[in-house]
Amino acid sequence: MTPFERAGGEPVVRAIVDRFVDRQFDDSIIGFLFAGKDRDAVKLHEYEHAAASLGAPVTYTGRPIPALHRPMRINSGQFRRRLALLRQEIERAGVPADIAEAWLLSQRRMERMITDGTDCAPPAGPPPENDASGR
Repeated sequence: MTPFERAGGEPVVRAIVDRFVDRQFDDSIIGFLFAGKDRDAVKLHEYEHAAASLGAPVTYTGRPIPALHRPMRINSGQFRRRLALLRQEIERAGVPADIAEAWLLSQRRMERMITDGTDCAPPAGPPPENDASGR
């Protein structure tokens, strides 16, 4: 049995992807990245990618992932938000833990292809001190 089948097959994976994409589009943190995008097309390509990564006989028909995402200047924090939303939907669907981790791992491996290398976290260490002029 493939990980795709163990996850629940097409009906379960499609339902997870549908809820996940809806949450991304509507999210107060990353939703702006989806402004003007075709929700149904995003759902289709997210499903194809997820299904293929889980061993289903499905082909990803979208544009190359780096070329599609790099111009969007997605930072690591935004990418992690995406992963958190996906994890919540996978867990909500009751996907077995080992399959959930494999699915999330396949997503985490794409971070460097998708993000611009910046992070939204503040720099480490104490904040710089202002000089006497207040700058």
